[in-house]
Amino acid sequence: MAEFIERGRSGRSMERPELRQMLAYLQTRPVDFVIVHKIDRLARNRADDSAITNLITGTGARLVSTAEPINTTPGGRLLHGIMASIAEFYSHNLATEVMKGMRQKANQGGTPGRAPLGYLNQRHHEGDGREIRTVCVDSERGPHITWAFNTYATGQWSITQLADELNTRGLTTRPGPNTAARPLTLRSVHHLLRNPYYKGVVTFNGVESPEQHEPLIDPVTWAAVQDILTAHRNGERSRTHDHYLKGTVYCIKCGRRLIVQHTRTRSGRVYEYFVCHRRGNFDCPQRRALPIADVEQRVADSYRNLTLTAELRDRIEQVAVAGLHHQKAAKAERLHNLIKQGRTLEANRGKLLDAYYSDAIPRDLFLAEQRRLKIEHARINRERATIETDHATIERQTRDALDLLQDVHTTYERATEPIRKQLNRAVFERVLIGYEPDQIRVELNDPYRELVSPDNESSTETDF
Repeated sequence: MAEFIERGRSGRSMERPELRQMLAYLQTRPVDFVIVHKIDRLARNRADDSAITNLITGTGARLVSTAEPINTTPGGRLLHGIMASIAEFYSHNLATEVMKGMRQKANQGGTPGRAPLGYLNQRHHEGDGREIRTVCVDSERGPHITWAFNTYATGQWSITQLADELNTRGLTTRPGPNTAARPLTLRSVHHLLRNPYYKGVVTFNGVESPEQHEPLIDPVTWAAVQDILTAHRNGERSRTHDHYLKGTVYCIKCGRRLIVQHTRTRSGRVYEYFVCHRRGNFDCPQRRALPIADVEQRVADSYRNLTLTAELRDRIEQVAVAGLHHQKAAKAERLHNLIKQGRTLEANRGKLLDAYYSDAIPRDLFLAEQRRLKIEHARINRERATIETDHATIERQTRDALDLLQDVHTTYERATEPIRKQLNRAVFERVLIGYEPDQIRVELNDPYRELVSPDNESSTETDF
């Protein structure tokens, strides 16, 4: 006699260790009876019940239930089939009711299931004995989640660096009844950054619902992180060769990035070059490598043409500040309109959810409309964030930019490599460079594109 006990395993699956062991046991030993408590403990659907029963009877054993009078007679087989059908119905009906309850909770902004990392599920009882389940911010892990989003939104960190820093800070997964807390993996960090729950949106079965929990990040930061993740295709790769001009210099022939290449001679000496990213695919006419020292000097020299005289600086400041004050009223009106659009959008999202849950529209149409509203909501939030920047801040940034341009070449020459990298990203949209010394074209970012006079800007460009 042998006993096989399956603890905490669903009868809906045949992939159960104890069931597999029992079936293997039947193949190696003569057994007369296989006794189960109830049919639904053995299988929860008719297909599995039939398969398991055939495997048992194929060894010469008989299946016996202690709670149901099944046997090999026609009546016993009929009862067996009926009990298997009832077990399948009960299992499917229970799953349907559970899903209905979870969907209803999500529709009301609640959290179905376990809250993600950074939050805690809480239970408390009202005076009448009712149990209330809520979600609150995990005071230990929540701040790390906020830091992770804000840090990754800068665009200066890779997923690998972020995961290492989070683990160094002590952020771990939550321990369970049978599992210990574990360090975060790259996959878990990427999943964390993609989870809209942290911006206050509950997603269940593809449906987004308004939140009741406290968001850990704002919509603008969320959108910035998603843009970076999408651009990097599930995370930025860590590069072996780094340089402060990477991401700034581009090939003047095809417009693609220049990357760092290290060439080692037979004597062991290493030479550093910039080469076109597409050179190896033979679809760029720029075949020759560019010495890194030469590219560094040409970028530094391009700052000479961006220097403003004191007189021109003051004149530009007056025009810029006057323009900002002129735009103030128009921006206030635009902000008012955006707020109204946002409220209308929220009302439409509520109507869409009501229509979907009342089965008034099909799922594919609902998901398409939900996506459209989501894109529109992100656009409104980005525009609001831009407009809501106060005029004092904009004026200060304009003056700072003008101050920088007064002697930007000297500042750049004296700067460390990390500061040079920041200056390049702030001033240049990109610098296109070719092999010949005069092959360089500078494209400026705002506000420098407007601040630099046409004469100055054109002097930094040479057509190829």
